Amino acid sequence: MRKVLAISLSALLFLSACGGAEEGKSAGQEGVFDSVKVKVEDQETAPEVEFDAPLDITESAAKIVHTGDGDEVADGQSITFKFVALSADDASVLGDTYAQTASTLPVNDMLKEQDPVLYEVLLGAKVGSQIAYAFPDAQAEASGEDAADQPTQVMVLNVLSAQDTVPVLEKDEAAARNADGTLLMSQDDVAALEADGKLPKVTFGEDGVPAVEIPEDAAEPEKLIVKVLEEGDGAVVEETGTVKANYLGVGLRDGETFDSSYEQGEAVEFPLDGVISGWTYGLAGQKAGSKVLLVIPTELAYGDPAQRGPSGPLVFVVDIEEVK
Repeated sequence: MRKVLAISLSALLFLSACGGAEEGKSAGQEGVFDSVKVKVEDQETAPEVEFDAPLDITESAAKIVHTGDGDEVADGQSITFKFVALSADDASVLGDTYAQTASTLPVNDMLKEQDPVLYEVLLGAKVGSQIAYAFPDAQAEASGEDAADQPTQVMVLNVLSAQDTVPVLEKDEAAARNADGTLLMSQDDVAALEADGKLPKVTFGEDGVPAVEIPEDAAEPEKLIVKVLEEGDGAVVEETGTVKANYLGVGLRDGETFDSSYEQGEAVEFPLDGVISGWTYGLAGQKAGSKVLLVIPTELAYGDPAQRGPSGPLVFVVDIEEVK
């Protein structure tokens, strides 16, 4: 989690039920966020955050500073979130991710092991809650510089949604689904769509950035379409693995770009079991170095109407740089 947030912060400066978490629930360094106050306008706007600066953060700390009114986050679910980052030294705003697509974070045993403080506060927190979170070496981890030379950053995370994580398919189950077409469209059918001019067309510029042309009157597919545009020869992506990739996302209905790592200037690292189902099923089994076209039905994307991302069927071009 720290690595994910550190990467996000770096980009700013150039993702079983338990008892409900009440406002004020905290973990880690005691009392560090007692003066933090947030004013929430709506879920689409970065909140106004105030606190008595400087905050002396010597160890990880997290606290619910505003309680939402949604469902409680359960163990094994994934949350989507956006955040605002502030300097612990003077409470100045360093940036926020509210203009970007929400990030996803699984609240599972891996998070519990890697960041027990954040896990404890997220578990049982209600959707819509704002959570103050910080650890001393955030900037150093993002920049590779000495922590002593960098101001500690405080993040206030807005929990936008919580949903069950995509179940991991066993290899024989995945093969069966692929064979009978219950989840993935067969490659013969994909080839037929392409021959009929009904498959999105992908071109790459001299700089390697893809462009997608949506066919006229494009229909939402009933199954997930996966087409390997260029096959790599690197490590194979596991269903629970982590990949580093560049990607472009456009809506199938309007062809408009809604997200692009190319515009952010760097590839993104993410766990395959913490993203939308279409990515999990579509990228599992692919190789590092591959470029893949995904045409994702609404039910395997964000839903329609979407609560945490663009609505309707989506098209992604994913360039898998590295498998971890």
